[in-house]
Amino acid sequence: MSRGRHARRRSGLNAGSLVAQRAARGPRGPGPQRGPGAQRGPGAQRGSAPRRDAGPGPQLGPTPERRPGARRGPTPRRTQETRQGAAAAAGDSITVAAWTIVSRVTGVAKFVCIGAVLGPTFFGNTYQFTNSLPNLVYYGFLAGSLFSSLLVPALVHHIDAGDRRATERVAGGFLGMTLVALVVIAPLAITLGPLVLRFATLSGSPLLVGAAQERVGRLLIIMFIPQIFFYGVVGTATAVMNSRQRFALAAGAPAVENLGIIAVLVVTAVLFGTNTGLADVSRSEMLLLGLGSTGAVALHGATQWWGARRAGVLLVPRAGWRDSEVRVVIRRALPSLAQAGLMAFQVLTLLVVANRLPGGVVAFQIALNFYYLAIAIGATPVALSLLPRLSRMHMDGDVAGFRDTLVRGLALGFFITIPAAAAYLALAMPLARAVSFGRMDGAAAVTMVAASLAALSVAVVGQTAFMIATYASYARKDTRSPLVSMLLQAALCLGLVSTSLLVHGWAVLLVLGLALSVAVAAAAFHLTARVWRNLSGRGTQRLTPSVVKFVGGAVLMAGPAWVTAMAIPHWVGRPLGPRIAITAAAVVGAAVFLGFQAMWRTPELGWLAGGLGHVRGKARRGIAEVSHG
Repeated sequence: MSRGRHARRRSGLNAGSLVAQRAARGPRGPGPQRGPGAQRGPGAQRGSAPRRDAGPGPQLGPTPERRPGARRGPTPRRTQETRQGAAAAAGDSITVAAWTIVSRVTGVAKFVCIGAVLGPTFFGNTYQFTNSLPNLVYYGFLAGSLFSSLLVPALVHHIDAGDRRATERVAGGFLGMTLVALVVIAPLAITLGPLVLRFATLSGSPLLVGAAQERVGRLLIIMFIPQIFFYGVVGTATAVMNSRQRFALAAGAPAVENLGIIAVLVVTAVLFGTNTGLADVSRSEMLLLGLGSTGAVALHGATQWWGARRAGVLLVPRAGWRDSEVRVVIRRALPSLAQAGLMAFQVLTLLVVANRLPGGVVAFQIALNFYYLAIAIGATPVALSLLPRLSRMHMDGDVAGFRDTLVRGLALGFFITIPAAAAYLALAMPLARAVSFGRMDGAAAVTMVAASLAALSVAVVGQTAFMIATYASYARKDTRSPLVSMLLQAALCLGLVSTSLLVHGWAVLLVLGLALSVAVAAAAFHLTARVWRNLSGRGTQRLTPSVVKFVGGAVLMAGPAWVTAMAIPHWVGRPLGPRIAITAAAVVGAAVFLGFQAMWRTPELGWLAGGLGHVRGKARRGIAEVSHG
């Protein structure tokens, strides 16, 4: 196969789209000349079209470093391709972010509903802890999204080659291995989960409460544990869709689960009321909560499976242990298992210690969900959209493009998460009042949520850098570096958590949040330094100027946003006052931040504008294909 045909096949463009692109571009000018010994970069093969996946924000900047004999300065064609690549990556990130907002906002609503129905009680703690356990088992101890993300490079290889059968073989084998691992882990979770709840009594809860939590928790865990198998389907299907650069459904489908659990909680409140405690909870109420919540997760898994099917892959479990390619992926994933297990152990420890306070687990989980919301909007979309692009750049040996792509990705992530962290810190108390309903709408519960949220604000920025650097490492097939950094994070976090035993009340949750923030920041610095060491001296882009502008804009927006959030409740009474106030504060803060970035002509605004245009263009093309199909 000729180089031109090979490049067209990898780009995913058909002959008709190539003709249309060339006609739109007009006559092609002379490209850069290659000097002696120079190698072609990705997408530079003779006769090839610009690759759709050749880089987000990645190739926004100047041309890669010049080689002997190359022309000085970018050609018009190169500049146009660079802008198109930037818009494509930003568009993918916007797609993921938009649907992630939907899923994460419904996730926050789910935890608010748990607080409103079950309240700041030990029964609320028990339900929240046991319902979080399957998620911790899969996304934590089995590495979940990290584990599945390592499947993406293997799938990309077969997708680029147009080999659908091999794609289904690898994805099905991976799913089969995942389900077998979960069969082994499930009995351990059923056995150890209630004991962990009982252990929490050693850190301050009454002994009778611990015994009741163990009794109720065991029955709930038995009903919740099948969720881990549905999460296995979710993780594999998400990897399939991401490898095909179909991000919308994968990012938005968790909303199905969240809305289902909210419906279960509403029905529980109607049938059984909102005053249930550990001592008087009925078997019928536990069955409704347990089986209803698991049914919502099953519906989420079915939605993701359908998404993989629409992406062209029929996801059926296979004997992956017999497939050498699947075994290679699994072996490469082993360090990520340890990495995610360490993270899950940290979260588990935080929740166990939070159980010292009635409603402490619920309050800390509400704050954690706002933390995850910022990460899901700012870091996850960038990391997911970069992974297939960085994987291809690594395979093509384009180190300069890889480094510039990574810088652009970090800048896009920080553009969202730095102001988000500032907002969480400045608006912790107004936000806590706005999301506290029902039994959580009390001074003590609101203070617990606010203390947790303020303490976790710093972790938002650190986790953004850590996640993007982790996916960049995976694109280079390096799973060891993120593991080493996670070891550092776990040691710091667990060491600092022990100091929470010296304090009481809401200060316990404050110390827990600060422990995680400090540990995440240290791990992010460590991993980013390791990644940069291998990319030093390559590329042309700089991250520092963008970060300085983001920090400046975040500081300027904090004051007006805080004044707005505090003033409106004095004019509008409860219950609408706190909700209107936080909404208005968010609008004012966003306007100030974006205005500052526009004044300084921050390039990230241009990338996002181009990304919106890219999303609209994809939507129009999809509508046209449907109408002509």
